[in-house]
Amino acid sequence: MKENVYLILGGDNRSLYIGEYLENNGLKVCYYAFNQADCFKTLSEAMRGADYIILPLPFTRDRITLNAPLFDEKIPISDIYALATPDKMFFGGQLPNSFCEELSARSVPFCDYFNLEELAIYNAVPTTEGVIQIILQELPITIHGMKCAVLGNGKVGKNLSVALKALGAEVSVFARKEKDFADIHTKALIPKHYYELKNEQSDYDVVINTVPAKILSLSELKNLKPDCLIIETASAPFGIDFQAAKELALNVIKAGSLPGKVAPKSAGEIIGRSILPIIEARRFSD
Repeated sequence: MKENVYLILGGDNRSLYIGEYLENNGLKVCYYAFNQADCFKTLSEAMRGADYIILPLPFTRDRITLNAPLFDEKIPISDIYALATPDKMFFGGQLPNSFCEELSARSVPFCDYFNLEELAIYNAVPTTEGVIQIILQELPITIHGMKCAVLGNGKVGKNLSVALKALGAEVSVFARKEKDFADIHTKALIPKHYYELKNEQSDYDVVINTVPAKILSLSELKNLKPDCLIIETASAPFGIDFQAAKELALNVIKAGSLPGKVAPKSAGEIIGRSILPIIEARRFSD
């Protein structure tokens, strides 16, 4: 029986650690689009022998070329799907709709691992640690005794609010559903509704948004203290009106992709751990 080949195609250090994780699980891994680690001379050669192709997170930053910051050459996205065949499976993070449509048209199986529930759960931990690191670097006060507002009670919001409280912060968690208010209350946190941001002056030292929907517009931002630190962890379309915050001279940190920045090895292992069950299920069904 032929041994499957797993190609790590482009990306940052997280991608290299995905490969290491898969290798540690007994899989045959090769690399392309890394200056120091390539197994092949050309993209065509690399993809020809691969059964599974692991693309980076994000897959692309310009929607034209592969996200490959550790490679000196540019790889057009069109070159990748031109070499895609139905006997291969693609994994990638934040795959554009156009790329998914191209793969579907060629009957090529794929998975956007950024949308996997388990990945979001795992990623909440390094995201939380990254936010705490930013707070410690940006503010001249201890987290103990600090007044914090966490916007959203999803996976990141839940993990972050509990961690901040454990460090001695006074934590208010903003949500809109009754089940979230019940969850927040049972953790001895302070439940708040989003509309309170607009209707009340606040004395928060830090506000962390975890929701990818506009929550902090001008009317909410102007109620914050001038020295309040605002941290955005959500993806587009984001929760903060950045232009309004700039006009108010507020300190806003756009902190996307924190797992890859603060803990690339853990982030790579998280991706590997999330996709491995899918790989194994497909291998055993063949």
